[in-house]
Amino acid sequence: MAVAETGRRVPLNPDMIEMPASAGGLPRLVGSCCPACGARFAARRAICLQCAHRGIERCTLSPTGTVWTFTVVRQQPPGSILQAPYAIAQVQLDDGPIVAAPLVDTAIDAVRVGLPVEMTLCDAGRDADGNTLVAHAFRARREEEQ
Repeated sequence: MAVAETGRRVPLNPDMIEMPASAGGLPRLVGSCCPACGARFAARRAICLQCAHRGIERCTLSPTGTVWTFTVVRQQPPGSILQAPYAIAQVQLDDGPIVAAPLVDTAIDAVRVGLPVEMTLCDAGRDADGNTLVAHAFRARREEEQ
């Protein structure tokens, strides 16, 4: 009996995260881009919200941005994988779209509007094949990268 290989990291939502094709590559958020006006969106779209063009294309989005707004969660909801207190932020990516995600590896008192952040992945459980499911999150950008 063959044992399935485990330990792979797979996106919880493959429509939102593109995993790297090679070791050392970085995961990227997936969105939509309008070939007519260049508008970018953090979700899949059929029609551009800026110019009403049909035929929006899939694209990868910037892995960096700034906190646009946030809230601190102080009570842990049932089934949450995050330990309270934690921050949920609306992050405006450097290429325009706004994405909601938790802030990880960042002290609550350091979170502020305008904080430069970078995308990271956090473990969100396991699938039936034993793979680790990952979701996108953001963390404060390291000083030397700002």
